[in-house]
Amino acid sequence: MPVDDDRSDAGAPADVLDAFESVPAIIWAFEGPELRVVAANTGARASAGFRPGIVGRPIREVLPELEGQQIFEMMEEAFSADRPVSAEHRRVLVDRDGDGRLEEGFFTYTFLPTHHADGTVRGLVVHIAETTAQALRQEEAELAAAASERRYRHASEIVLELQRSLLPTGVPVLPGLVTTAHYRVAGDELAAGGDWFDVLVLPDDRVALLVGDVVGHGAGAAGAMGQLRAVALDALHAGETPAAALQRLDRFAARQRATRAASVCVAVLDPATGELEVAAHAHPPPVVVGPDGARRLAVPATTPLGTGGPAAVWVGNRVEVGETLLVYSDGLVERPGRPLGETVASLAGTVAAARRDLDDRVLDETTLPDSGVERLATVVTERMGFLGEGYEDDVTLVIAERRTPPAPFVLDLDAEPAMLAVVRRGFAGWLAEVGAGDDDVDSLVYAAVEALSNVVRHAYAGAEGPERPVRFEAELGADGVVRLTVADAGRWRPPPPGPVVGGRGVLMMRELTDDTVIEQGPAGTTVRLRRRLGRPVTIGVPPPAPEPRPRDDKLAVDLDEVAGVATVSGPVDLTTVDQLRAQLLQAARGGTRPLRIDLDAITVLSSAGVQLFHDLAGMLPELRLRVDPDGVAGAVVALTGLADRLG
Repeated sequence: MPVDDDRSDAGAPADVLDAFESVPAIIWAFEGPELRVVAANTGARASAGFRPGIVGRPIREVLPELEGQQIFEMMEEAFSADRPVSAEHRRVLVDRDGDGRLEEGFFTYTFLPTHHADGTVRGLVVHIAETTAQALRQEEAELAAAASERRYRHASEIVLELQRSLLPTGVPVLPGLVTTAHYRVAGDELAAGGDWFDVLVLPDDRVALLVGDVVGHGAGAAGAMGQLRAVALDALHAGETPAAALQRLDRFAARQRATRAASVCVAVLDPATGELEVAAHAHPPPVVVGPDGARRLAVPATTPLGTGGPAAVWVGNRVEVGETLLVYSDGLVERPGRPLGETVASLAGTVAAARRDLDDRVLDETTLPDSGVERLATVVTERMGFLGEGYEDDVTLVIAERRTPPAPFVLDLDAEPAMLAVVRRGFAGWLAEVGAGDDDVDSLVYAAVEALSNVVRHAYAGAEGPERPVRFEAELGADGVVRLTVADAGRWRPPPPGPVVGGRGVLMMRELTDDTVIEQGPAGTTVRLRRRLGRPVTIGVPPPAPEPRPRDDKLAVDLDEVAGVATVSGPVDLTTVDQLRAQLLQAARGGTRPLRIDLDAITVLSSAGVQLFHDLAGMLPELRLRVDPDGVAGAVVALTGLADRLG
C-alpha cells in the first residue's frame, strides 16, 4: 500500500526529533535486506554503549554479540515475510557498555516492516522495551509457585510420574568427561511421553550417550520408551558391544506397535583418547562444538527401529580436549515448514555462539547455573525455543565435554586436630573442581573427617617423638568412583575393657560411602573409602543457580535469648567440641532453662560432635534439636540415635 508522504502535520523537525529522542524505549530504523541502521534514538544508542559510527552500517556489524541469539533471524524473517514479528521477555546477553563484556537482560521486541511508495518492503522499525525487572519478578513468582507443586510430583499426574520413574536420575561424574542431561516437556504436560536418554560408563571405560524418541505421547509412549531404555541398558551392562546392543534394540522394537518406528542415536566416546563412534536410526546427527566453532557429524541415519531396514552404520570421529559433544532428540530442532538440515545448522550456530559467550564474556551476576555444561544446556534449549513457534515436542539434550583429567588430591599431614580444617577446605575444593554435587561433597568430606579423627584419637596414643605421619589421597577413577585412602604409621590403642562407648565414626563412614575397608597391620592402619559420583539431570525448567553452601571453618553460636534457640554454624568436630560444649551449657544456664539447638548451618557434624550432643542430652533433659532431615547433618542425627531429640 502506498505511504502518505504528507508530513505537514507531523510538527516542526526539531520537535519531531526531540520526541523521537525522548521516547522511553529503544527504537531502531533499518533499510534494505542487510538492515542498515538509518536512525537510532537515545535509548538505542545507550543500549549499545554509545558506540560510534553506527548509522549506515548493517546491524550485524553494529551488534556482533547478538550473533547466534536468534535476534537477527527474527529481524530477517520480518523483512523477508513482510509481516510484524514480536517476542516477549527474551533473555539476551548484551554488551551494554561497549567493552566486550556481556550482561544478562530480558527484552520485549516488535519488528515492523516499512514500505516504499510502491508497496515493496523498505526496511524495519524496531521497538524494544527492556523487561528485565518484570521478568525477574515473574520468574521469582513462578519459582515460588513451583516450590509447592513441583512438576511431575503431583499424585494425579500419573503419566509424568511414570515417565520420571523411567528416566535416569543422574549422569556420571568422570575424570576426562563432564556430562549433563536436560529433558523438557513441551505443550500439554500430561501428554508427555516419548523421549528417553542415558549416559553409561562401559566396561572398557568408554562412555555411551544414548537419546531415543518413541512415536506418540501419553502413558503408552512412556511405557514404550521405558522398555527400549531397559533393553539398551541390559545389553550394555551385560558387556555387549554398542553395535550388538543397537541390533538387539532394533529386533526388540519390531515386536510391538508401541516401540516400532522409534528413533535412537548412540554415541560412544573414549574420554582418554577422544575417539568417537556414532550410529543412528532415523535420528538427527550429533553436534560437536569447540573454540573454533561447531560442526555437524555426518552420520547416516537408517530406517527407524523395528521397521526391517538395514543395520545402522557406525561412523568414527574425534572429540578433542575442550570440545563438547551434543546428542539430542528431534524436538530440539524440528519446526513445521522448515527443512531439518536448516534447523540443525541453526542449532550448530546457536551452540557455537552460546559456547563463545559463556566461555569468556558472561559476568558472574546471572541466574544461569554455575557449571559450564549446565549453562550451555540451559542457554541452548532457551535459544532454540525462540526458533519458529517454539517447541511442539519433548526436548532432550545430552552434553559431554572432554577435559584434562584432574590430578589426584594428595596431602602428607601430621596427626594433629588442626589437620581436619586443612583437609576439609582442600578436599571440598577438589571435589567441587571434579564436578561432584553438594551431596557427594558433604558425604565424602564427612567420611574423611571421621577417618582422620580416628587417626588423631587412636593411631599415635602414647607414642613418643614428634613424627605422626598421615597420608591422605583421593582420586577419581575412570568409572566415576572416588577412591579415598587415609593411611597412618601408628598402632591403634586397644579398646578398654568393658562396654565400648563410641564406634559411631566407622558407622558414619559406612553409611556415607559405597564401601569402607579398614586394614590394620604392624606398619599402621589404612582406611579405604569408595563413593560413586553422580550429577542430577534436569527435568523441566532448570532451577536458578543455588547459593553456595557455607563451608566456614569457624565455629559460631548465635543465641536468641528470648526464644531460647542456639543456632550453631561451622564445623562440629574434634577441634571444636570443647568450645561448643562450654557455649551450649552456658546458653542453657547449666540446665536451668530449655534449649533448642538449630543445626542447619553446621558444615560438619562428626562423631565427636554426635557424642557431645548425646552427653548434653543426658545433662539437659529439655534439650531439643532442629535440623533439615534431607541434609547430611539430618541424616547423621537420624543415624546416630538422636532422632528422639528432634523437635
